[in-house]
Amino acid sequence: MKVYGIDFSSAPSKKKPIAVAECWLRGSVLESCSNNELRLSCFHSIESLDLFEEFLSQKGPWVGGFDLPFSMPRDLIEYFDWPTHWDTFTRFYCSLDKEVIKNFFIKWCSTKNYGEKFAYRSTDRASKSSPAMRWVNPPVAWMTHAGIERIRKAGLIFPAHQKNFNSMQEQKNINRFMMGDCNFDNRLAFEVYPALTARVVSTKSYKNDDKNKDSSVRVMIRKNIIKYLRYDKAGLSTKLKSSLELQNRMIMDCKGDYLDAAICALQAAEVIKIRNFGLPKNLDPLEGWIALS
Repeated sequence: MKVYGIDFSSAPSKKKPIAVAECWLRGSVLESCSNNELRLSCFHSIESLDLFEEFLSQKGPWVGGFDLPFSMPRDLIEYFDWPTHWDTFTRFYCSLDKEVIKNFFIKWCSTKNYGEKFAYRSTDRASKSSPAMRWVNPPVAWMTHAGIERIRKAGLIFPAHQKNFNSMQEQKNINRFMMGDCNFDNRLAFEVYPALTARVVSTKSYKNDDKNKDSSVRVMIRKNIIKYLRYDKAGLSTKLKSSLELQNRMIMDCKGDYLDAAICALQAAEVIKIRNFGLPKNLDPLEGWIALS
């Protein structure tokens, strides 16, 4: 099955494109099966949101791991009386001007004590990620604004947000398809966070957008992360298979975008093996869930 890892950018350009890792997953996706291989075929650089929409229009079956928040915290949404059904909320949120959203966020923060300014989703806390409402350093709120409605309108399936979605049956169908027993053309979207996997190898920074601030230490960390991914030592049971050329591309990319895209793909490949896609029993479909949190 084809698996994509998407390191998203809210304002893609030639200088800072959306990095996509195109991969192929081999073997069973049953939870009892270990040592799956995810072969990295190539990288794509998407330089505009229009081209991102074109990418999303590809026919299935495929699974995508997207590094951007799929929603906002329930506390924040209810505070401003925004829609509380996820699909309605994404349409509403993405229709607002960014300056309007920023003013809402500032108003929220102004009511909170120092150190408690931001609202967090349960999955933000579980994964120790930046709060989804953060609009600077990193501006993940704008990633949601630019990306989620485009992904939803493309017709992808969101297991963490669709109340009546049968994850168990979907896993069985994926496994049957990979064994050649049935047709399957769904496209699944999972919210992922590459730092979850990178931290297993090192808690130190391995990337910087400024090439002048790259260092031999960061290069070595990127090398080590790739080594751990190849030998399933980064907390995943799925091994990354890659040519030396693609490994070098990840190593030499000081921004870490291509390495992050490969990790996104691995996390998406890993989560489809886990019972119920690893979603918690008390899942809030409005907030969603970061895979492997």
